[in-house]
Amino acid sequence: MADGGRRDPQEEREEYESNAARRMRAQETEGEEIDAIHEGEAATGSWFANFWYHHKWKVILISFFTFVILIGIGQYASRSNPDATLIYAGPRYITPTGNRAFCAILEGMADDFNGDGKTYVQLNDVVYYTETQLAEYEKFCEENDLDMTVDRLANARTSERFTYQVMGGEAPICILSPAQYDLVASSGGFMKLAEVFDEVPEDVAAAAVDECGVLFADTKFCRFYDAAKIFPDDAILAMRTVPTLSALTGRRRAEAIHEQNLSLFRAILAFGFPEGYEEPAEEP
Repeated sequence: MADGGRRDPQEEREEYESNAARRMRAQETEGEEIDAIHEGEAATGSWFANFWYHHKWKVILISFFTFVILIGIGQYASRSNPDATLIYAGPRYITPTGNRAFCAILEGMADDFNGDGKTYVQLNDVVYYTETQLAEYEKFCEENDLDMTVDRLANARTSERFTYQVMGGEAPICILSPAQYDLVASSGGFMKLAEVFDEVPEDVAAAAVDECGVLFADTKFCRFYDAAKIFPDDAILAMRTVPTLSALTGRRRAEAIHEQNLSLFRAILAFGFPEGYEEPAEEP
């Protein structure tokens, strides 16, 4: 210390710096304690608490999408093994609502063939034009000054899907526009009505277009149920034969599927009006 009781400036400067350093260390320590508190107990708690703190949003999102995927898989599985399958093919679009209403009626008539505790009937609607239908449609648009075209590439792909489903036996019960019906009939792809029934009912024979097909609009089933009037008036109902490809894919399975669909096909054609029902007179 300097004379006269006055402190040496150098000593004061060193003491000030020491005090400043102590305060800085205290602030740093306090900041570390605050950060530790801010990070929560996960820093010193259980592994799960630490994992949840850092990854909870990832877990929530993954769990959500997993749930959605599992629900989708479950719905697909329940729909991938129907008790009966029909196919419509032609140029008319079938709405999803109309499709579902039509199938709901059939589900009340079909049995639980696959034994899963519920009855599910599926209608595959394949909207496409044959070359003849396409030419007629384009002519109609030209004559009526309509600027409407058909995507020929998409139409060709849909045509292939129709061939796969019908020729492969994926959809044994067919409701087809005449041009699509002729494609299958010309290759002998339909059962004869005489093979379906021991004795063909009179009303079925009256609605027949040939020895295999029946004009669907003329069946009692279609005349009774409004939900069945979703198809073109000239659509033909027919039953596929067991596909020859089944020799490669499994004959027994194909025959079992064919038999359960044939049961529903018979029920549609053999449908009778309820007792006391009087069919409305046709409008002139």
